[in-house]
Amino acid sequence: MDRPTEDDGMMNVEVDYTRYWGLSALPFDNVPDPRFYVSCSQHETAHRWLSYGIHTGKGILLLTGDIGCGKTLLSRRLIVGMMPTRYDVALVANPALSPSELLDEVLSQFGLEPVRSKAGRLQILNERLELNAQRGIHSVLIVDEAQSIESNKGFEEIRLLTNFQLNDRFLMTVVLIGQPELRHRVGGIPQLNQRIAVRAHLGPFTAEETMLYIASRMKAATDRTDVFTKEAIAAIYEQSKGIGRLINALCDQCLFAGAIEHIVQVDDRLVLRIGQFR
Repeated sequence: MDRPTEDDGMMNVEVDYTRYWGLSALPFDNVPDPRFYVSCSQHETAHRWLSYGIHTGKGILLLTGDIGCGKTLLSRRLIVGMMPTRYDVALVANPALSPSELLDEVLSQFGLEPVRSKAGRLQILNERLELNAQRGIHSVLIVDEAQSIESNKGFEEIRLLTNFQLNDRFLMTVVLIGQPELRHRVGGIPQLNQRIAVRAHLGPFTAEETMLYIASRMKAATDRTDVFTKEAIAAIYEQSKGIGRLINALCDQCLFAGAIEHIVQVDDRLVLRIGQFR
Protein backbone atom coordinates (compact mmCIF):
# COMPACT_ATOMS: atom_id res chain seq x y z
CA MET A 1 0.00 0.00 0.00
CA ASP A 2 1.32 3.47 -0.95
CA ARG A 3 2.02 5.88 1.87
CA PRO A 4 0.06 9.16 1.90
CA THR A 5 1.91 12.12 0.42
CA GLU A 6 1.82 15.86 1.09
CA ASP A 7 -0.74 16.18 -1.70
CA ASP A 8 -3.24 13.82 -0.15
CA GLY A 9 -5.31 16.68 1.30
CA MET A 10 -7.31 15.47 4.28
CA MET A 11 -4.51 13.20 5.43
CA ASN A 12 -2.54 16.31 6.47
CA VAL A 13 -5.27 18.70 7.63
CA GLU A 14 -5.49 19.27 11.39
CA VAL A 15 -9.23 18.79 11.44
CA ASP A 16 -9.57 19.64 15.14
CA TYR A 17 -7.69 22.96 14.71
CA THR A 18 -6.75 22.92 18.42
CA ARG A 19 -2.99 23.24 17.93
CA TYR A 20 -3.29 26.27 15.67
CA TRP A 21 -5.45 28.26 18.12
CA GLY A 22 -3.81 26.85 21.26
CA LEU A 23 -6.96 25.11 22.52
CA SER A 24 -7.12 22.30 25.06
CA ALA A 25 -10.40 21.01 23.59
CA LEU A 26 -12.94 21.75 20.86
CA PRO A 27 -14.99 24.53 22.50
CA PHE A 28 -17.93 24.48 20.09
CA ASP A 29 -18.71 20.82 19.62
CA ASN A 30 -22.48 20.28 19.54
CA VAL A 31 -22.38 17.71 22.34
CA PRO A 32 -23.77 18.22 25.86
CA ASP A 33 -20.41 18.51 27.63
CA PRO A 34 -20.98 20.09 31.09
CA ARG A 35 -17.48 21.63 30.94
CA PHE A 36 -18.87 24.09 28.41
CA TYR A 37 -22.06 24.98 30.25
CA VAL A 38 -22.51 28.77 30.25
CA SER A 39 -24.55 30.31 33.05
CA CYS A 40 -26.45 32.92 31.06
CA SER A 41 -29.40 34.52 32.82
CA GLN A 42 -32.23 32.39 31.45
CA HIS A 43 -30.25 29.15 31.76
CA GLU A 44 -29.27 29.94 35.33
CA THR A 45 -32.89 30.78 36.19
CA ALA A 46 -34.09 27.48 34.73
CA HIS A 47 -31.28 25.63 36.52
CA ARG A 48 -32.27 27.15 39.86
CA TRP A 49 -35.95 26.30 39.46
CA LEU A 50 -35.26 22.72 38.38
CA SER A 51 -32.71 22.24 41.15
CA TYR A 52 -35.27 23.55 43.63
CA GLY A 53 -37.86 21.07 42.34
CA ILE A 54 -35.42 18.16 42.59
CA HIS A 55 -33.97 19.08 45.99
CA THR A 56 -37.44 19.50 47.52
CA GLY A 57 -38.72 16.28 45.98
CA LYS A 58 -41.48 17.65 43.75
CA GLY A 59 -43.41 15.22 41.54
CA ILE A 60 -43.05 16.46 37.95
CA LEU A 61 -40.91 19.27 36.51
CA LEU A 62 -41.12 20.62 32.96
CA LEU A 63 -38.32 22.20 30.91
CA THR A 64 -39.09 23.33 27.38
CA GLY A 65 -37.02 25.24 24.87
CA ASP A 66 -36.56 26.03 21.22
CA ILE A 67 -34.49 23.63 19.12
CA GLY A 68 -30.78 24.09 19.78
CA CYS A 69 -31.16 26.33 22.83
CA GLY A 70 -29.33 24.15 25.36
CA LYS A 71 -31.96 21.94 27.02
CA THR A 72 -29.90 18.76 26.87
CA LEU A 73 -26.75 20.50 28.11
CA LEU A 74 -28.72 21.94 31.02
CA SER A 75 -29.99 18.45 31.87
CA ARG A 76 -26.42 17.14 31.94
CA ARG A 77 -25.47 20.05 34.19
CA LEU A 78 -28.27 18.99 36.55
CA ILE A 79 -27.06 15.38 36.54
CA VAL A 80 -23.44 16.39 37.27
CA GLY A 81 -24.68 18.41 40.25
CA MET A 82 -26.53 15.47 41.83
CA MET A 83 -24.23 13.53 44.16
CA PRO A 84 -24.64 9.73 43.90
CA THR A 85 -24.80 9.54 47.69
CA ARG A 86 -27.98 11.61 47.64
CA TYR A 87 -29.59 10.94 44.26
CA ASP A 88 -30.31 7.92 42.08
CA VAL A 89 -30.66 9.31 38.55
CA ALA A 90 -32.06 7.60 35.45
CA LEU A 91 -31.90 9.30 32.03
CA VAL A 92 -34.19 8.29 29.18
CA ALA A 93 -32.66 10.01 26.14
CA ASN A 94 -34.90 8.50 23.46
CA PRO A 95 -38.50 8.10 24.69
CA ALA A 96 -40.03 7.54 21.22
CA LEU A 97 -41.34 4.21 22.43
CA SER A 98 -44.59 2.42 23.09
CA PRO A 99 -45.91 2.74 26.67
CA SER A 100 -44.66 -0.75 27.51
CA GLU A 101 -41.23 -0.11 25.98
CA LEU A 102 -41.01 3.22 27.78
CA LEU A 103 -41.58 1.56 31.15
CA ASP A 104 -38.95 -1.06 30.27
CA GLU A 105 -36.50 1.73 29.41
CA VAL A 106 -37.13 3.44 32.74
CA LEU A 107 -36.34 0.18 34.54
CA SER A 108 -33.24 -0.33 32.42
CA GLN A 109 -31.89 3.15 33.16
CA PHE A 110 -32.31 2.49 36.87
CA GLY A 111 -30.29 -0.70 36.35
CA LEU A 112 -33.28 -2.99 36.85
CA GLU A 113 -34.15 -6.10 34.86
CA PRO A 114 -37.61 -5.89 33.24
CA VAL A 115 -40.14 -8.67 33.76
CA ARG A 116 -43.09 -9.71 31.61
CA SER A 117 -46.05 -8.36 33.54
CA LYS A 118 -46.69 -4.66 34.04
CA ALA A 119 -47.55 -5.29 37.69
CA GLY A 120 -44.19 -7.00 38.11
CA ARG A 121 -42.33 -4.07 36.54
CA LEU A 122 -44.06 -1.56 38.78
CA GLN A 123 -43.36 -3.69 41.84
CA ILE A 124 -39.65 -3.90 41.02
CA LEU A 125 -39.48 -0.14 40.50
CA ASN A 126 -41.43 0.57 43.68
CA GLU A 127 -39.07 -1.62 45.69
CA ARG A 128 -36.08 0.29 44.29
CA LEU A 129 -37.64 3.67 45.11
CA GLU A 130 -38.57 2.61 48.63
CA LEU A 131 -35.08 1.23 49.25
CA ASN A 132 -33.57 4.50 48.05
CA ALA A 133 -35.86 6.46 50.37
CA GLN A 134 -34.84 4.31 53.34
CA ARG A 135 -31.20 5.11 52.55
CA GLY A 136 -31.86 8.84 52.28
CA ILE A 137 -31.48 8.80 48.50
CA HIS A 138 -33.99 10.58 46.26
CA SER A 139 -34.82 9.01 42.89
CA VAL A 140 -34.87 11.22 39.78
CA LEU A 141 -36.07 10.29 36.30
CA ILE A 142 -35.07 12.64 33.46
CA VAL A 143 -36.87 12.18 30.14
CA ASP A 144 -35.17 14.12 27.33
CA GLU A 145 -36.93 14.84 24.02
CA ALA A 146 -40.19 14.09 25.81
CA GLN A 147 -42.22 15.59 22.96
CA SER A 148 -41.38 12.42 21.02
CA ILE A 149 -43.29 10.15 23.44
CA GLU A 150 -45.51 8.25 21.01
CA SER A 151 -48.94 8.60 22.59
CA ASN A 152 -50.87 10.05 25.50
CA LYS A 153 -50.75 6.56 27.01
CA GLY A 154 -46.98 7.00 27.28
CA PHE A 155 -47.49 10.25 29.19
CA GLU A 156 -50.01 8.45 31.38
CA GLU A 157 -47.36 5.86 32.25
CA ILE A 158 -45.06 8.72 33.29
CA ARG A 159 -47.81 10.32 35.39
CA LEU A 160 -48.58 7.06 37.16
CA LEU A 161 -44.94 6.80 38.25
CA THR A 162 -45.55 9.79 40.52
CA ASN A 163 -48.12 7.69 42.40
CA PHE A 164 -45.14 6.10 44.11
CA GLN A 165 -45.13 8.21 47.24
CA LEU A 166 -45.15 8.22 51.01
CA ASN A 167 -47.60 10.22 53.10
CA ASP A 168 -45.35 13.26 53.08
CA ARG A 169 -43.36 13.08 49.83
CA PHE A 170 -42.93 11.65 46.36
CA LEU A 171 -40.55 8.74 46.01
CA MET A 172 -39.40 10.02 42.60
CA THR A 173 -39.10 13.31 40.77
CA VAL A 174 -39.77 13.20 37.02
CA VAL A 175 -38.15 15.87 34.82
CA LEU A 176 -39.73 16.19 31.36
CA ILE A 177 -37.55 18.02 28.82
CA GLY A 178 -38.56 18.85 25.27
CA GLN A 179 -39.35 21.28 22.50
CA PRO A 180 -42.16 23.86 22.87
CA GLU A 181 -44.76 21.42 21.52
CA LEU A 182 -44.28 19.45 24.74
CA ARG A 183 -46.13 22.19 26.59
CA HIS A 184 -49.12 21.78 24.27
CA ARG A 185 -49.11 18.00 24.57
CA VAL A 186 -48.91 18.15 28.36
CA GLY A 187 -51.54 20.90 28.43
CA GLY A 188 -53.93 18.57 26.64
CA ILE A 189 -53.67 16.00 29.44
CA PRO A 190 -55.20 17.73 32.51
CA GLN A 191 -54.36 14.94 34.95
CA LEU A 192 -50.68 15.30 33.99
CA ASN A 193 -50.60 19.06 33.55
CA GLN A 194 -52.00 19.65 37.03
CA ARG A 195 -49.17 17.65 38.60
CA ILE A 196 -46.38 19.82 37.19
CA ALA A 197 -44.82 21.68 40.10
CA VAL A 198 -42.09 23.63 38.25
CA ARG A 199 -42.03 24.98 34.70
CA ALA A 200 -39.05 26.57 32.93
CA HIS A 201 -38.35 27.61 29.34
CA LEU A 202 -35.22 28.37 27.32
CA GLY A 203 -35.23 30.69 24.33
CA PRO A 204 -32.49 32.07 22.05
CA PHE A 205 -29.66 34.14 23.50
CA THR A 206 -29.69 37.91 23.34
CA ALA A 207 -26.79 39.70 21.63
CA GLU A 208 -25.17 40.28 25.02
CA GLU A 209 -25.66 36.65 26.05
CA THR A 210 -24.17 35.52 22.74
CA MET A 211 -21.00 37.48 23.50
CA LEU A 212 -20.84 35.93 26.99
CA TYR A 213 -21.55 32.47 25.57
CA ILE A 214 -18.71 32.59 23.03
CA ALA A 215 -16.26 34.12 25.51
CA SER A 216 -17.10 31.57 28.21
CA ARG A 217 -16.75 28.55 25.93
CA MET A 218 -13.43 29.84 24.61
CA LYS A 219 -12.24 30.48 28.19
CA ALA A 220 -12.92 26.81 29.02
CA ALA A 221 -10.42 25.80 26.31
CA THR A 222 -7.80 28.58 26.19
CA ASP A 223 -6.42 31.66 27.93
CA ARG A 224 -6.74 33.64 24.71
CA THR A 225 -9.46 36.30 24.72
CA ASP A 226 -8.84 37.84 21.31
CA VAL A 227 -9.71 35.06 18.85
CA PHE A 228 -13.14 36.45 17.90
CA THR A 229 -13.44 40.17 17.24
CA LYS A 230 -16.47 42.06 18.57
CA GLU A 231 -17.62 42.52 14.98
CA ALA A 232 -17.34 38.77 14.40
CA ILE A 233 -19.49 38.03 17.46
CA ALA A 234 -22.09 40.55 16.30
CA ALA A 235 -22.16 38.86 12.88
CA ILE A 236 -22.47 35.42 14.52
CA TYR A 237 -25.46 36.65 16.51
CA GLU A 238 -27.13 38.00 13.36
CA GLN A 239 -26.47 34.77 11.47
CA SER A 240 -27.56 32.45 14.30
CA LYS A 241 -30.42 34.50 15.76
CA GLY A 242 -29.01 33.58 19.16
CA ILE A 243 -29.62 29.82 18.84
CA GLY A 244 -26.86 28.01 20.70
CA ARG A 245 -26.52 25.10 18.29
CA LEU A 246 -26.12 27.48 15.33
CA ILE A 247 -23.64 29.62 17.27
CA ASN A 248 -21.59 26.49 17.92
CA ALA A 249 -21.65 25.45 14.27
CA LEU A 250 -20.60 28.90 13.03
CA CYS A 251 -17.82 29.30 15.58
CA ASP A 252 -16.52 25.80 14.91
CA GLN A 253 -16.42 26.35 11.15
CA CYS A 254 -14.81 29.77 11.52
CA LEU A 255 -12.06 28.35 13.71
CA PHE A 256 -11.47 25.54 11.24
CA ALA A 257 -11.37 27.91 8.26
CA GLY A 258 -9.12 30.30 10.17
CA ALA A 259 -6.64 27.53 10.90
CA ILE A 260 -6.56 26.45 7.25
CA GLU A 261 -6.10 30.04 6.04
CA HIS A 262 -3.63 30.94 8.83
CA ILE A 263 -5.51 34.02 9.95
CA VAL A 264 -4.75 35.75 13.25
CA GLN A 265 -8.34 36.53 14.34
CA VAL A 266 -11.84 35.53 13.35
CA ASP A 267 -13.46 38.70 12.00
CA ASP A 268 -16.90 39.53 10.63
CA ARG A 269 -15.78 39.03 7.03
CA LEU A 270 -14.90 35.39 7.73
CA VAL A 271 -18.19 34.88 9.60
CA LEU A 272 -20.21 36.26 6.70
CA ARG A 273 -18.26 34.16 4.22
CA ILE A 274 -18.86 31.00 6.24
CA GLY A 275 -22.48 31.93 6.88
CA GLN A 276 -23.37 32.21 3.22
CA PHE A 277 -22.82 28.46 2.80
CA ARG A 278 -25.17 27.54 5.66
